[in-house]
Amino acid sequence: MPANFTCELTFDGRTVPAAIIPALRRNGMHYEVNVRGFPRFVMAWSPLGRYDVVNGKELHLPDNLVLAVSDAIEAAVRQK
Repeated sequence: MPANFTCELTFDGRTVPAAIIPALRRNGMHYEVNVRGFPRFVMAWSPLGRYDVVNGKELHLPDNLVLAVSDAIEAAVRQK
């Protein structure tokens, strides 16, 4: 997997650029996500069988944005 990657996320009828930065931490691989127009947040693999927000539950991010980021991370992991 690259040190970081960028992608275009499409959710709720809009497309926004995103930068995703993988980081190996003591409790597993985490991904810092920077999406224009939203606060920075971190995602990791969850028991739900997809990537989910680790910090920032209080940020009230749109669910469709979280799902779009999860799909983008899964696609990048499959390519490695």
